[in-house]
Amino acid sequence: MKEKRHSPIRRQLNQAFCDPTGNFSISKFLAVWAQIAILAHMNRWFEELIAKPESLLIVLSFLIAPEIIKKALVMKLGGGVK
Repeated sequence: MKEKRHSPIRRQLNQAFCDPTGNFSISKFLAVWAQIAILAHMNRWFEELIAKPESLLIVLSFLIAPEIIKKALVMKLGGGVK
């Protein structure tokens, strides 16, 4: 049967906020909103962040930290979605 839905935006939102089973994932939701907040902060205070490279490194680490922490915990604890 041919799928009637043709909305790529809806699929991207589902991938951004849902786990592989299709249920809402609070961790993905929080990670996406934290990344948006960091990008908004960088937009406002970019000159000050460039002046101090260590502060830029800290801010940028928050952009990638949620996924890295999640993958490290899965590797360490040996879990995963089945």
